Amino acid sequence: MTRNIAKIALLLFTFAISPSVLAQDHPTSEREYDESIRRPIRRLHPEREREKALKEYQRQQAAKAAADPWADSGSNDADKPKKADGRKVVRRTTQQPAASDNADKALLNELLSKDYSLVQIVPDAAKPYVWIDEPVEATEPDLLKHVDRSAQGAAVRYMPRGATMDNTKNAFYLYFDERTEPGPLHLRVQYYADDPLNYNRIDFNIDGFEYTFTPANKHNGRVHGRMIWENSDDTMDLDDKDLLYALTHGQWVSISLVGHDGINHVKILSDEQLQALRSVLQLYLLRGGSI
Repeated sequence: MTRNIAKIALLLFTFAISPSVLAQDHPTSEREYDESIRRPIRRLHPEREREKALKEYQRQQAAKAAADPWADSGSNDADKPKKADGRKVVRRTTQQPAASDNADKALLNELLSKDYSLVQIVPDAAKPYVWIDEPVEATEPDLLKHVDRSAQGAAVRYMPRGATMDNTKNAFYLYFDERTEPGPLHLRVQYYADDPLNYNRIDFNIDGFEYTFTPANKHNGRVHGRMIWENSDDTMDLDDKDLLYALTHGQWVSISLVGHDGINHVKILSDEQLQALRSVLQLYLLRGGSI
């Protein structure tokens, strides 16, 4: 009897201390276990989560359909209305274009209407000089800086400064005589050398263009035994106006005295000679001369 009472007491003592021992030796919650040995979570009603997800999907599709009734909401073409012959009905809404759209279209039309083809600009080719009636801008005192005056009986002769009619000098110039008014304008050519030339034509190259003059009033002679002189002194008329304009406006002038036997005598006029030609012609026009 006494032994049984002892066993019961021991058993009661064991139950009394077992909760604290278990609390110290084992986790009180499944969360404290390592993830590798945790038991999967079991939900009491898994079908509720599916229903919830399905409702959310349906709600999103309804919102899309409200924004665009014909948007693809998962339904096939059979769900959309069709015409009697089976063709699908396409509905379009008409909207008034905004002011900015109209401005953009106007700008686009303007750009498209422009002609963008390339235009090749070719400069005008140089042309031979022709006579142009131009006013004389230089004053007489300025012109006389390049022109000499000398008395020739009752007349006054205007020649380029430093020029002479001495047959022993090579020369090419314009001159005129004046009594009460200027007389004809003269073109004088002087050739002096030890070989005869017998020129009968004068060819000009003025800035790349050819001009020709045929002298009519010619003279020649011999001095100092073997030296030959030849000259021509001709008045300029209406047919010579283009040549005169070229001589007095050209930047580069060469003259060629063409002889009977094909021998030519070529000379390039200096800047001083070109200036003298311009000054004599302008002074001639300024004093009332005409061609």
